[in-house]
Formats: sequence, C-alpha cells, structure tokens
Amino acid sequence: MPMLSALDRLRVFLRPPGKGLFTLSTGGGYASGLLRTLYGSDAAPQVEKAWEDQLARVRRARIIVIGVPSDTGAGIMRGANFGPIGIREALLRSGPYPKEVLDLGDVLCIPQLLHDEMLSDEQIKTCRAVLYPGLADALPVSPLSICENVLYTIAELNPGARMILLGGDHSVGWPAVLGCLKRFGNDFGVLHFDAHPDLMEHRLGIKYCFGTWAFHAVQRMRPQSLVQVGIRTTLKTKEFWESKFPVRQFWAQEALAQPTATADAIIKHFQSRGLKRIYISNDIDGTDILEAPATGTPEASGLHAEFVEGLIRRVHETFEVIGGDVVEVAPPLSGSREFAQEKTCQLAARYVKALF
Repeated sequence: MPMLSALDRLRVFLRPPGKGLFTLSTGGGYASGLLRTLYGSDAAPQVEKAWEDQLARVRRARIIVIGVPSDTGAGIMRGANFGPIGIREALLRSGPYPKEVLDLGDVLCIPQLLHDEMLSDEQIKTCRAVLYPGLADALPVSPLSICENVLYTIAELNPGARMILLGGDHSVGWPAVLGCLKRFGNDFGVLHFDAHPDLMEHRLGIKYCFGTWAFHAVQRMRPQSLVQVGIRTTLKTKEFWESKFPVRQFWAQEALAQPTATADAIIKHFQSRGLKRIYISNDIDGTDILEAPATGTPEASGLHAEFVEGLIRRVHETFEVIGGDVVEVAPPLSGSREFAQEKTCQLAARYVKALF
C-alpha cells in the first residue's frame, strides 16, 4: 500500500470544526450550530463537501486555524475540550472569517489519550486499528502526537502559513514549539501569557501536560527566548525560575503597576536577543478571573485584557508573528451552553483576532 500523501494525512488526522471532540448521544449536538454557521448545514454530506473545499485551499492560505479539543493534559477542573467550539462560535458572531483565514478543523482526539510516548505499543496498535482501519502507515493516535504531525504536514504543504491553535489545555504548547523548531530552527521567540510558569519537568510522573510544556520547550530553544507574562501562582520566586531556567519573566504585579513600561521591556528583551519571529502562547488564566472566569485554574490579580490584547498587537507591529494559540478556555464551567455569548469565549475570540 502506498504511503499517504500530505493532503491525505490531513484527511485522516483532522475532522471538520467541532467534530474532533468525541461526542455521541448527549454530547452529539454541540457542534451542530457551529457547522450551520460555517457551512450552512450540519448534515454530514454537506459538511464533508464543504470541509474538503477548505482542505483544497491549504497550500495558499495565509493563516490556518486548527482546534485541539483535548483537556487530558489538564489537572484541575476540566472542560477545555469544548474550547475550540466556544472560541469559534464567539469568533463567528460578528461574521465569517477574514478571507485570509482558513479553518481546517480539529485534531481527532481520543479523550483518554495525550501523547504516544506515554502509551504502550499494544495500546497504540489497538487505537490505530480503530482510528485508521485499512491503513498500513505507522500513524500517531494521541492528540499531541497527531497535532505535531498536522503541523509538520501543513508546513510541508504551506511553509509560510501562520498557524493558530485553539485549545484545549496548554499541553498543546509542546507540539506548537516543535512545529516552530521544525520550520525555523532556534530563530524564534515565544511570548507566553500565563498565571503559572509551566516549567515542571513532570507532573506526578507525566512528562507532557499543561504544567510541563514550557520545561521541554526551553530545553530546545535559544536561551532567554521564552518570555513569560502574568505569572502569579507558584510556590517559587521569580528569581528562582529565572536562575534555574533560561527564561525571562514579567509577573502580573509588574504589568498591573506599570503596563506601558512592562510592554516596552518585553519588546526590548526580544530585540536584545536578536529575535525577529515570535510565537504567542496565550493561556486564558493569565488574564484576571473577573474577565476570564471559565477556565480550569482561574486566578485573581491577573492581567487586564486590554494589556494582553495591546501587547499582542505591539508584537505584531515589531516582529513577524509566526503563529499562536489560545488555550484553557473551558466554556462548560460557565454553566451555559450559549458559548458564543459566554464572556471567556468572547475574550478568547478577541485574542485570536489579535493573532490574525
């Protein structure tokens, strides 16, 4: 059997928007409204045709959106697996995507899995048989591993595309960084909004998750090219983290006290490192709980949305933004199924628009 082409790999790794989340019976209707907004119908034949039309555009798209509806890498309150649906619904409230934006849909997620490296050979074999019946290729089965392959495949088809990931939990930061390393080597920086450093080597023995992705990223990146903004919930001090790891941190209290000076210092730091390309990883809990309550680890005394959005736009003006993500948006935690109107989803949509 011949190896899959790049476009065929995307067909097996991805599903239409909202359909990467494995929801049957009671959860089956969550994507219907989104699909009707995007494609005019939620009927399977029309959806498949419309999605195929989107796949056909991948080689010429300037900005590509991918949902990663997995919250297996989180560890407090769950619900971020519905983040991609909620963010999209909020994004589309005011009209269709800009012409330069292509939504390729969702990474297919088996909800109990996270990364193939943490699975037995037998489990991988069993899941492959279910996900890819009749295919002989050694294909990944876990959300992070599939996401990594999706990013590599898109880079093969369209190396100039800006990738925007909709989480899902923050473990998606790991394949995102790997995708950037594949395309740009060490010639990029990461602007990381978060209440937490995410610099654990492992979490209760789990290598890849929402609290470890930054640890693994800095092992591969150029020193001082990861800048963390909004940190405020950690048992260690800023001095500890900056001495232990080659990172630069700007804690939330700094940004709240001197927002303009903090933004200036962040821009100057990236420039001092000779960096011209920036990836922006935005954990919604970097923003204050009053503005972004629907998340698994909400924290008080956080960044103001105006500061976050403004800094993203300043980075756009000064550097080449090569991609980004908005993660840890958990709309079910708001207690509402009206995701398009939920305030955290609306704010996340603003952040995504700033990445465009």
